Amino acid sequence: MSTEFGNKLSPYRKLRKQRGIKGTRHTLFNTHVPATIDQNGILTVRFPDLGPNDVIVPGTAKLAFKIDLTSTSDTNRTIVNNLGRAIVSKIEVKLEGKSVSTLDDSDIFLCYQDLWKTSEERENAAYQGICSDAIRKIRIDAGDKNLSNVKNKAIGTTYSNRFSIPLDFELLTSHMPFFQHQLKDRLSYELTFASYGKVIVSTDNNASYTISDIHMEFETITSLELATMLRNQHKGKFTILYDRVQRHSKQSYNKQDTIWNISMAPSAKSMKGILILFVDPSDGGALYGRDSEKFYNPKINKVSITLDGNPNQLYASGMLKHQSWDEIRKHFADGKHRAVNSVAKDLELADITLADYLTENFGLWLDMRTTDDDSLHGSGRKLEGASQSIQVQIEKDAETPGALDAYIFYICDGQLNFQDSRMVHAVY
Repeated sequence: MSTEFGNKLSPYRKLRKQRGIKGTRHTLFNTHVPATIDQNGILTVRFPDLGPNDVIVPGTAKLAFKIDLTSTSDTNRTIVNNLGRAIVSKIEVKLEGKSVSTLDDSDIFLCYQDLWKTSEERENAAYQGICSDAIRKIRIDAGDKNLSNVKNKAIGTTYSNRFSIPLDFELLTSHMPFFQHQLKDRLSYELTFASYGKVIVSTDNNASYTISDIHMEFETITSLELATMLRNQHKGKFTILYDRVQRHSKQSYNKQDTIWNISMAPSAKSMKGILILFVDPSDGGALYGRDSEKFYNPKINKVSITLDGNPNQLYASGMLKHQSWDEIRKHFADGKHRAVNSVAKDLELADITLADYLTENFGLWLDMRTTDDDSLHGSGRKLEGASQSIQVQIEKDAETPGALDAYIFYICDGQLNFQDSRMVHAVY
């Protein structure tokens, strides 16, 4: 039996790798035409070819812009938190005009997902628009801004009214460097901008925003060696794996009801799970008074799942209210850290605490994977659409009568197959 030496005493220990790549790094600003967009407008963002040896560094692509607010009666008007997510109500990703991902109410889903970032990530995400109300007032030049806090002033004046929208489809983040010059299918985004009332917090219901100076930002590496290796991969076969998120529906319920029933018939080769987010339209979801990171807890006591007529799916006796926290952590607690997802989950690094979750950051997650190992792709349940319906029954406390909006999202495993530098088909 051989001796184990551990990490520090291993005779093969080496914390560095030799022969590091040599290339030229640039941060590029690609001005968009048009450079402005209005509420409810659709902006098409196409990725440029760049040079024959230029590749985009994963995780660096974003769409930057400036925002100015106009109000005739409210000088203290400001903006919602996480503006980079909240300002886009629909995202569609296309390859040569073929849709590979469409997410309606993307602001709802992505603002919730970003709550699960670590506290340090959120504290450093000012460019995306995640910052305190005090900092947002400085950046947007609100009449009641407070410049006495040195740190708030430093952040507010550094970024001012410039924000960014992450372009983080997994083709650009969790795989090889993006090489549009070799890829024959043009990658593009179609972004639908939200209405004024979903972005602006104001007593003036006629307040508006103006978007200007729209441009794409990303880092590139110019390297003949790296480009040659990527070119050879593109000429053969390769796959891109990603989470395909769809909004099934937006439904309205009454808080005083004690039983809600939801029927679905999704079709998926690998369904990871179903997320239901609740927003009170008179509180966190109110126009010109929206809290983009407030999600209502409807006091659920039990959730029962029936799949294709078979009751007691996922939980043998239904999921009880004390089990919802453990359930949602299975998917969201990794913070979407693909390289260290198990570490983020095991160490509970997400900024959401149990108390936050049960009060203002609630989400109902029904995990349909064989295991919650986020490194595995394709472990979700296979569903055949109309032939395999899903019935969700929610039993809850009766509350004061009032409307409550429920946003229902599917998350399934998606796969893009490429051959000879073109996408041949998408599987999901």
